[in-house]
Amino acid sequence: MSLIWLLFAIILLITLNLLILPMIRARDNQVTIRETYDVAIYKDQLKEADRDCERGLLSLEQLDAVKIDIQRKLLNASDQSNANPTSIPTFNPKKITAFGLILFLSIGSVGIYSFLGSPKLENKAYADRDLEKERKVLTDEQAVFEMMMLVESLEKQLATDPNNLDSWLILGRSAVSLGQFQRAVKAYEQALKLSPENIDVLVNYVETLIFSNEGQVSRDALRSLQYAHKTNAAHPKVRYYIALHHAQAGNMRLAIQDWVDLLSISLPDAPWIQTVQSQIKSAAKEAQIDITSIKPSLEALEIGSDIRKSLNAQTVISGPNPSDIKAVGEMSPEDQEKMIHSMVERLADRLKGNPNDRQGWLRLSKAYEVMGDTEKASHAMDQAIALSK
Repeated sequence: MSLIWLLFAIILLITLNLLILPMIRARDNQVTIRETYDVAIYKDQLKEADRDCERGLLSLEQLDAVKIDIQRKLLNASDQSNANPTSIPTFNPKKITAFGLILFLSIGSVGIYSFLGSPKLENKAYADRDLEKERKVLTDEQAVFEMMMLVESLEKQLATDPNNLDSWLILGRSAVSLGQFQRAVKAYEQALKLSPENIDVLVNYVETLIFSNEGQVSRDALRSLQYAHKTNAAHPKVRYYIALHHAQAGNMRLAIQDWVDLLSISLPDAPWIQTVQSQIKSAAKEAQIDITSIKPSLEALEIGSDIRKSLNAQTVISGPNPSDIKAVGEMSPEDQEKMIHSMVERLADRLKGNPNDRQGWLRLSKAYEVMGDTEKASHAMDQAIALSK
């Protein structure tokens, strides 16, 4: 990186040298006054008188008389010149222009490169560069910029529509992604006011509080987590942060027990598996506890068994009959997608009227998973798990 900046500095200096030097090159800008001109004339006359005498045009007596007269005039002119010295103007527009040009080119070139260039990339030869990594860095920077624009846009929108729950949730998640935890806390506080019974909103709010508190689980956060655990004992974030609180309080055995229970209810490909395993190893090493001595609790085993059984369900929603299959095959991809969304929405509406249909929630969770809506899939699974207790 230092090499490229040095190269830029050299190029800038050469450019400035070519542009500025002609403008500030020293010139004789003195104002010629009458007395200075007369002095030069009288000196020439003295020399000319000597030459006339040499040519015989003037005698020695005449030469002396002429020189005395010229020297008298020269003395008077010199006295007047000294009394009125030549001055050089202090204001020089060309030098000011040159100075302004230096500032403009220096600051402007650095600013443009900082905005459009990639000053954070490492200084490496082309053969040694990881182009894929560089593209990822540029993509990440662009994503951060777009996220910041989204956050600002959402805040402006919420200023006129403060009852929009989805916008508050998006604002909270976006602020967390940017690491602006205080901003995220305020967003989730507003979302929680609009949906106080929503456990997912509560858990996200508590998680953001923990982030803003440098990873420490406060007593207020713990109370909220315990409330969420009573409502949904299978929520992975709730179990994880309760265990983290125990670890921070020095109760490593209880923390390990909670994390072991979390592993027992988690699917093998759950994204938090490695993190939980690392926490268990670290806590066990610190407290000198044999991990194999801690087994999953009965409650956790039952919840985990129920979750796995639900995933073995073969039917996502009520199966179509042959005529329905034929009709779907004749539809365009857009119409097929609309029909699928319509069927899922009908199932979701039916469950609102019959929230105790555990199998219905399982089918809805699977449907949302197929559609790629992981948040709604998680919520539906939470409802199914809650009915299994």
